[in-house]
Amino acid sequence: MASELIEKALGYGLKHVVWRVGTADLVASAAAANVNVAVLPAKAVVLSAWYDLVTVFTSASITGLTCQVGVSADTDAYVTAGELLSGPPTAGRREIKGAWIDGDARTVLARFTATGGNLGNGTASNLTAGKVDIHVIYTVAKDA
Repeated sequence: MASELIEKALGYGLKHVVWRVGTADLVASAAAANVNVAVLPAKAVVLSAWYDLVTVFTSASITGLTCQVGVSADTDAYVTAGELLSGPPTAGRREIKGAWIDGDARTVLARFTATGGNLGNGTASNLTAGKVDIHVIYTVAKDA
């Protein structure tokens, strides 16, 4: 499964970005990897961010898998790490640790961290199933 991006206008200048991440996106020969969710324009203000665990991730070798949402300088700027390898699919972690305006465009990313092994071997994933949707709602500040 390849990642999919859905972006829709919510009205009143709000935009909702949804990025689906599955096992095909998590093939890094490392315990952690970033997946770019969206490039936000200059003056974007993130109002809400969360993830929904659509299908619980499974693996024969990985014993834990977390996801957090942020930017490269602060990978949990929007959502702190939560477990994706156990429990039923959920309506996810919803939190925002403070919205801010950035004068430059920035990339929102989801950071996935595995325990007990690497995410993959560089071309194939060590995860056998799983999907998570990353959500970001933002607006763009207008000039005064």
